[in-house]
Amino acid sequence: MRIKWDEIPADGLFFSIDDDSWVPGHEVVCQGPGVCTVSLRKEGGRILLAGTMRLLVVLECDRCLESFAHTLAEEFEVVFELLAKEEKAGLASEYFCKGSDLDVVYLAEPVVDVFSVLAQQVYLGLPAKRLCSDKCQGLCSECGANLSRCPCDCARGAGASPFNVLAKLKNQ
Repeated sequence: MRIKWDEIPADGLFFSIDDDSWVPGHEVVCQGPGVCTVSLRKEGGRILLAGTMRLLVVLECDRCLESFAHTLAEEFEVVFELLAKEEKAGLASEYFCKGSDLDVVYLAEPVVDVFSVLAQQVYLGLPAKRLCSDKCQGLCSECGANLSRCPCDCARGAGASPFNVLAKLKNQ
């Protein structure tokens, strides 16, 4: 959904999206449609996009490799600003960025791609460490059994160790 800046009224543009057309489906598996609310408003020469997102995604646990459902509930705010004409031509001089400039997305044309922003927010909302539970014990390194479901019959610590050679030398 691409929205031109001149299509945004003075009092802003508000809408909600109740389908999954904005979800990056080729990389994220969802359970049901996501719900987003988005508002666009003009602030001087900038456009402020703010919104909320709620989406149930299916992830794979990093420890036990089992699938589990995770709810993404995010609030976000993105500021858009147009590039100056000399910056579009590649003639931009050096510029010292202030802290407030780091949260600004600079555009070459006055069009906001709302679905692209929503897809980015999905990626940003995904957890770095994906765990089905805090108590997940993972897989046995010997037999591959899921230790959260049942203990395995492997003798822990009884396997061949590279230090067994040193133990033999000590006994001689």
